[in-house]
Amino acid sequence: MKLNPKIYRQLTNEPFMTQEIDGKMIEFHYMNDTPFLFQFASKGRFAIWTSDGANYRVLIEQKYYDALEAFYKPEVNKIWLNFLESVGGISKKINMWFIIPTLVLYVIIAAFATFVFKEYTLQILLGMIVLVVISNMFQSRLVNQKVRDENLRAQDLIREHMGNEKFELLIKAQEDHYQEYFKFNEQQTEENTENQEVIEEKNDNEDKNNDGTKSN
Repeated sequence: MKLNPKIYRQLTNEPFMTQEIDGKMIEFHYMNDTPFLFQFASKGRFAIWTSDGANYRVLIEQKYYDALEAFYKPEVNKIWLNFLESVGGISKKINMWFIIPTLVLYVIIAAFATFVFKEYTLQILLGMIVLVVISNMFQSRLVNQKVRDENLRAQDLIREHMGNEKFELLIKAQEDHYQEYFKFNEQQTEENTENQEVIEEKNDNEDKNNDGTKSN
Protein backbone atom coordinates (compact mmCIF):
# COMPACT_ATOMS: atom_id res chain seq x y z
CA MET A 1 0.00 0.00 0.00
CA LYS A 2 1.36 3.42 -0.94
CA LEU A 3 1.38 5.80 2.02
CA ASN A 4 2.28 9.49 1.69
CA PRO A 5 4.27 8.63 -1.46
CA LYS A 6 5.27 12.25 -2.21
CA ILE A 7 6.94 12.57 1.18
CA TYR A 8 8.55 9.15 0.72
CA ARG A 9 10.21 10.29 -2.50
CA GLN A 10 11.54 13.48 -0.90
CA LEU A 11 13.28 11.67 1.97
CA THR A 12 16.56 11.14 0.15
CA ASN A 13 18.99 12.11 2.94
CA GLU A 14 20.88 9.47 4.91
CA PRO A 15 18.60 7.73 7.46
CA PHE A 16 19.76 7.66 11.09
CA MET A 17 18.50 4.08 11.44
CA THR A 18 17.32 1.25 9.19
CA GLN A 19 15.46 -1.98 9.95
CA GLU A 20 14.48 -4.96 7.84
CA ILE A 21 11.22 -6.63 8.80
CA ASP A 22 9.66 -9.45 6.80
CA GLY A 23 11.69 -8.46 3.75
CA LYS A 24 10.65 -4.79 3.94
CA MET A 25 13.14 -2.01 4.57
CA ILE A 26 12.26 0.71 7.06
CA GLU A 27 14.33 3.89 7.06
CA PHE A 28 14.08 6.43 9.87
CA HIS A 29 14.69 10.11 9.10
CA TYR A 30 14.74 12.99 11.59
CA MET A 31 12.01 15.47 10.79
CA ASN A 32 14.31 18.22 12.08
CA ASP A 33 16.60 17.72 9.06
CA THR A 34 13.79 18.23 6.54
CA PRO A 35 11.42 21.04 5.49
CA PHE A 36 8.53 19.11 7.04
CA LEU A 37 9.17 19.99 10.70
CA PHE A 38 6.84 22.98 10.94
CA GLN A 39 4.23 21.43 8.64
CA PHE A 40 3.68 18.39 10.83
CA ALA A 41 5.09 19.09 14.31
CA SER A 42 3.07 22.29 14.63
CA LYS A 43 -0.04 20.11 14.31
CA GLY A 44 1.17 17.56 16.84
CA ARG A 45 2.16 15.00 14.22
CA PHE A 46 5.63 13.95 15.32
CA ALA A 47 5.90 10.67 13.42
CA ILE A 48 4.81 10.15 9.80
CA TRP A 49 4.93 6.75 8.11
CA THR A 50 5.44 6.78 4.33
CA SER A 51 5.71 4.03 1.73
CA ASP A 52 6.21 3.51 -1.98
CA GLY A 53 4.12 0.34 -1.81
CA ALA A 54 7.11 -1.89 -1.06
CA ASN A 55 9.34 -0.28 1.58
CA TYR A 56 8.83 2.32 4.29
CA ARG A 57 10.40 5.56 5.49
CA VAL A 58 9.49 7.05 8.85
CA LEU A 59 9.73 10.81 9.32
CA ILE A 60 10.08 11.50 13.06
CA GLU A 61 10.86 14.51 15.26
CA GLN A 62 14.18 13.92 17.04
CA LYS A 63 13.17 14.57 20.66
CA TYR A 64 9.99 12.57 20.12
CA TYR A 65 12.07 9.60 19.01
CA ASP A 66 14.43 10.03 21.98
CA ALA A 67 11.46 9.97 24.37
CA LEU A 68 9.68 7.04 22.71
CA GLU A 69 12.52 4.99 21.25
CA ALA A 70 11.04 1.77 22.67
CA PHE A 71 7.97 2.26 20.47
CA TYR A 72 10.20 1.94 17.39
CA LYS A 73 12.02 -1.30 18.15
CA PRO A 74 11.82 -3.96 15.39
CA GLU A 75 9.40 -6.13 17.37
CA VAL A 76 6.97 -3.25 17.80
CA ASN A 77 7.40 -2.05 14.21
CA LYS A 78 6.53 -5.54 13.01
CA ILE A 79 3.16 -5.23 14.74
CA TRP A 80 2.69 -1.77 13.24
CA LEU A 81 3.66 -2.95 9.76
CA ASN A 82 1.10 -5.74 10.00
CA PHE A 83 -1.46 -3.08 10.95
CA LEU A 84 -0.57 -0.92 7.93
CA GLU A 85 -0.65 -3.89 5.57
CA SER A 86 -3.99 -5.01 7.03
CA VAL A 87 -5.47 -1.53 6.66
CA GLY A 88 -4.33 -1.41 3.04
CA GLY A 89 -6.03 -4.73 2.34
CA ILE A 90 -9.24 -3.70 4.12
CA SER A 91 -9.44 -0.40 2.24
CA LYS A 92 -8.85 -2.09 -1.11
CA LYS A 93 -11.41 -4.81 -0.39
CA ILE A 94 -14.15 -2.44 0.74
CA ASN A 95 -13.50 -0.11 -2.19
CA MET A 96 -13.93 -3.06 -4.55
CA TRP A 97 -17.19 -3.98 -2.86
CA PHE A 98 -18.60 -0.49 -3.45
CA ILE A 99 -16.90 1.06 -6.46
CA ILE A 100 -17.33 -1.71 -9.04
CA PRO A 101 -21.02 -2.51 -8.25
CA THR A 102 -21.84 1.21 -8.13
CA LEU A 103 -20.18 1.90 -11.48
CA VAL A 104 -21.85 -1.10 -13.12
CA LEU A 105 -25.25 -0.06 -11.72
CA TYR A 106 -24.70 3.52 -12.87
CA VAL A 107 -23.83 2.45 -16.44
CA ILE A 108 -26.79 0.08 -16.68
CA ILE A 109 -29.34 2.59 -15.36
CA ALA A 110 -27.85 5.44 -17.43
CA ALA A 111 -28.10 3.32 -20.60
CA PHE A 112 -31.62 2.19 -19.71
CA ALA A 113 -32.75 5.76 -19.02
CA THR A 114 -31.20 7.06 -22.26
CA PHE A 115 -33.03 4.56 -24.48
CA VAL A 116 -36.26 3.91 -22.56
CA PHE A 117 -37.03 6.99 -20.44
CA LYS A 118 -35.46 9.72 -22.54
CA GLU A 119 -37.61 12.48 -21.07
CA TYR A 120 -36.49 11.54 -17.52
CA THR A 121 -32.81 10.92 -18.29
CA LEU A 122 -31.58 14.01 -16.43
CA GLN A 123 -33.62 13.29 -13.31
CA ILE A 124 -32.51 9.65 -13.26
CA LEU A 125 -28.83 10.57 -13.69
CA LEU A 126 -29.09 13.16 -10.89
CA GLY A 127 -30.68 10.50 -8.70
CA MET A 128 -27.81 8.16 -9.48
CA ILE A 129 -25.27 10.84 -8.55
CA VAL A 130 -26.99 11.23 -5.18
CA LEU A 131 -26.84 7.44 -4.77
CA VAL A 132 -23.10 7.44 -5.55
CA VAL A 133 -22.46 10.21 -2.99
CA ILE A 134 -24.41 8.33 -0.29
CA SER A 135 -22.56 5.12 -1.19
CA ASN A 136 -19.19 6.90 -0.87
CA MET A 137 -20.16 8.32 2.52
CA PHE A 138 -21.15 4.89 3.80
CA GLN A 139 -18.00 3.37 2.33
CA SER A 140 -15.81 5.98 4.04
CA ARG A 141 -17.47 5.40 7.41
CA LEU A 142 -17.08 1.64 7.07
CA VAL A 143 -13.37 1.96 6.19
CA ASN A 144 -12.76 4.36 9.09
CA GLN A 145 -14.47 2.00 11.54
CA LYS A 146 -12.44 -0.97 10.32
CA VAL A 147 -9.23 1.08 10.59
CA ARG A 148 -10.09 2.11 14.16
CA ASP A 149 -10.74 -1.53 15.09
CA GLU A 150 -7.42 -2.64 13.59
CA ASN A 151 -5.62 0.25 15.29
CA LEU A 152 -6.97 -0.76 18.70
CA ARG A 153 -6.00 -4.36 18.00
CA ALA A 154 -2.44 -3.29 17.12
CA GLN A 155 -2.22 -1.19 20.29
CA ASP A 156 -3.36 -4.17 22.37
CA LEU A 157 -0.68 -6.35 20.77
CA ILE A 158 2.00 -3.72 21.47
CA ARG A 159 0.79 -3.37 25.07
CA GLU A 160 0.89 -7.16 25.45
CA HIS A 161 4.41 -7.30 24.00
CA MET A 162 5.79 -4.53 26.21
CA GLY A 163 3.82 -5.12 29.34
CA ASN A 164 1.18 -2.76 30.65
CA GLU A 165 3.52 -0.81 32.97
CA LYS A 166 6.10 0.02 30.31
CA PHE A 167 3.38 0.82 27.78
CA GLU A 168 1.73 3.31 30.16
CA LEU A 169 5.10 4.92 30.92
CA LEU A 170 5.62 5.50 27.20
CA ILE A 171 2.14 6.97 26.84
CA LYS A 172 3.02 9.34 29.70
CA ALA A 173 6.33 10.20 27.98
CA GLN A 174 4.40 10.91 24.78
CA GLU A 175 2.05 13.27 26.59
CA ASP A 176 4.97 15.01 28.33
CA HIS A 177 6.64 15.55 24.96
CA TYR A 178 3.48 17.14 23.57
CA GLN A 179 3.20 19.47 26.55
CA GLU A 180 6.88 20.43 26.49
CA TYR A 181 7.00 20.96 22.72
CA PHE A 182 4.02 23.28 22.56
CA LYS A 183 5.03 25.07 25.75
CA PHE A 184 8.36 25.81 24.07
CA ASN A 185 6.55 27.09 20.96
CA GLU A 186 4.33 29.34 23.09
CA GLN A 187 7.41 30.80 24.80
CA GLN A 188 9.01 31.45 21.40
CA THR A 189 5.84 33.18 20.21
CA GLU A 190 5.73 35.35 23.33
CA GLU A 191 9.40 36.29 22.93
CA ASN A 192 8.88 37.14 19.25
CA THR A 193 5.86 39.27 20.18
CA GLU A 194 7.83 41.10 22.88
CA ASN A 195 10.74 41.70 20.49
CA GLN A 196 8.35 43.00 17.85
CA GLU A 197 6.78 45.38 20.38
CA VAL A 198 10.23 46.68 21.39
CA ILE A 199 11.16 47.23 17.73
CA GLU A 200 7.87 49.03 17.01
CA GLU A 201 8.30 51.21 20.12
CA LYS A 202 11.87 52.04 19.08
CA ASN A 203 10.72 52.95 15.57
CA ASP A 204 7.96 55.18 16.99
CA ASN A 205 10.48 57.01 19.19
CA GLU A 206 12.84 57.49 16.25
CA ASP A 207 9.98 58.85 14.13
CA LYS A 208 9.10 61.33 16.88
CA ASN A 209 12.71 62.43 17.21
CA ASN A 210 12.99 62.83 13.46
CA ASP A 211 9.82 64.96 13.43
CA GLY A 212 11.26 67.14 16.21
CA THR A 213 14.49 67.61 14.30
CA LYS A 214 12.62 68.60 11.17
CA SER A 215 10.54 71.12 13.13
CA ASN A 216 13.67 72.78 14.46
